[in-house]
Amino acid sequence: MPLGRGIGSDSGVPVRIRSQAGILRPDVAMFFGFRNGFLAMDAQSQHLFSLPIPPSTLAALTKAGYETLDDLPQSDSANQLIDVLNIPFGASQTLYSSSQRPNGGGPGILPSTQTAASLIGSISKQKSRRFTTHCPPLDALLDGGLPEGGILELSGPPGSSKERILLNMVRSFVEAGRSILLVDCQNMCDPCILDELMTDNSSARRLVSYLKIGSLTELMMFVNNLSLCNDSFDLLAISCISYPFQNARLTKSARNYILEKIKQALTKVNISQNVTIVVTSQLVTKLVNIDGTTGNFDSVGAKGVMVPALGHVYLPSAKAFRVLVALNGPTLDTGSFRLLAPLKPGL
Repeated sequence: MPLGRGIGSDSGVPVRIRSQAGILRPDVAMFFGFRNGFLAMDAQSQHLFSLPIPPSTLAALTKAGYETLDDLPQSDSANQLIDVLNIPFGASQTLYSSSQRPNGGGPGILPSTQTAASLIGSISKQKSRRFTTHCPPLDALLDGGLPEGGILELSGPPGSSKERILLNMVRSFVEAGRSILLVDCQNMCDPCILDELMTDNSSARRLVSYLKIGSLTELMMFVNNLSLCNDSFDLLAISCISYPFQNARLTKSARNYILEKIKQALTKVNISQNVTIVVTSQLVTKLVNIDGTTGNFDSVGAKGVMVPALGHVYLPSAKAFRVLVALNGPTLDTGSFRLLAPLKPGL
């Protein structure tokens, strides 16, 4: 069975698909266009603005990426909104009493009929599940691997192992029988490479969906529709998310707006569906003055340092590992990892 689940033959939409190694590669427009495919809007979902909640609460929820009741996290109920978004208790109770959703049925949802002991045990089990990167030094840095529902950013120069590690994470989820959405922004994770990596696993093509992004417009099209995903997945792997920005002529405000939209989309799928997220990014040179402020070529004593191209503003920072992959040895097989942002306690 080929990669690209959700591409139905009964959609009635003309299909233009390139095929390599038996793997279907839909373009973005088709990926989002199938009637019975990957994205299907729930017309019955109630918008948050229709609820009797304070404007400040609605603004905080909208900024975090929530638009309807179905977007709200189904575990931890009102307490999660209080702790993470500083939503007033009364408003949180209103939101969850309005949702009246059945308990259970989705990933990460704990039935309300559990005893306190079993509930604590289930939460502990969820938090303790970690997925190996198949790179022992990085696993050690991550305290045994990437936790389920966690976020990992790998930034490095060309030739570093960041893309290989991303594919290793895909492999770990396939081995666990989990579903994956792989988004390739630089053609660094070609389906042929993925097919070779998964030759010993017959279920790989059933579990992995592949999407090729060719421009910043296509990336934003993907981001804006991500929350409408009708086909659930456990891992969102994005290869070189910074590449579409490379030749885009953006003002600072436009760039910040796009990064904020990406953050909202990633936050929503991460919190509401407990999706694990792994992204890779390029590095850029930043001039820094002696006192740590941003410098320029005219600054006396300014030094150039390599930093992740998109910074940190596009990531849900409270749950993100940000790792710099450096090449500092005599060969391409030698390097080091530096943890830029550790996971905050309790997450």
